[in-house]
Amino acid sequence: MKKIILLFTGLISTAAFNIASAQESKSFSFGFKVSPNFSWVKVQEGPMTNNGLGLGFTYGVTADFMLLKNQNYWLSTELNVTSLPSKVQHTGDLKGTITNNANYKNVQFNYNNQYLQIPVSIKFKTDDLGGMKYYMQFGLGMSFAMQKKVETVSDPNIYGNTGLSSHDPNNTVNSIYDFNGGPQNDASLTFIDDINTFRGSMIIGAGVEYHLSGNMNLVAGLKFDNGFSDIFADARVNARNNFLSLQVGLTF
Repeated sequence: MKKIILLFTGLISTAAFNIASAQESKSFSFGFKVSPNFSWVKVQEGPMTNNGLGLGFTYGVTADFMLLKNQNYWLSTELNVTSLPSKVQHTGDLKGTITNNANYKNVQFNYNNQYLQIPVSIKFKTDDLGGMKYYMQFGLGMSFAMQKKVETVSDPNIYGNTGLSSHDPNNTVNSIYDFNGGPQNDASLTFIDDINTFRGSMIIGAGVEYHLSGNMNLVAGLKFDNGFSDIFADARVNARNNFLSLQVGLTF
């Protein structure tokens, strides 16, 4: 009986060692993630101001590649779909194309744009500490707008009696909802609501990987995505949109 117990113990120890070795020798991992995000706009130039936080959502797949044959250094890549609300308000009056003689006051633009995002970063991981690894990451993100939508709120209502509450800002048919300064084409009363398709950003993140079983890990962390490209296609306004997200996912 003692020999059987010793043999059984030996088999368990060997299996545990093999799993640990597989974990340590792994040079590639893939997975998926979901993350809610909180976004805001930082206006660099022009008569526009941030108008509150937006609540968005990200989902996508991840792939990490070991660098320099060292388990502490990884190249992290992702392919995400990100919903990124941006809320801004004009600080003055505007004149629109529909009723050129009317002043539009308290004009707010509530954008809800969806991006295809491709972040690439360098991830620095600690050694295993009781089944957990901690990491930090630094990188860049490229995003391309797939869907553009804006709800324009004004006094009087820019949509009139159309029954609309939002529109595609980049569709030329909807340019009637731009503000062109009225008959005098006054630049101070003008705003073109189009959104630039490309968005570039710098990424900083930190988190933890918790080993569940086999090659499966639970990943959780925070990521700050700091935009550095202008989101508006308007000559008078220059702004960046940023977001902070909670990352939750599984890797294999």
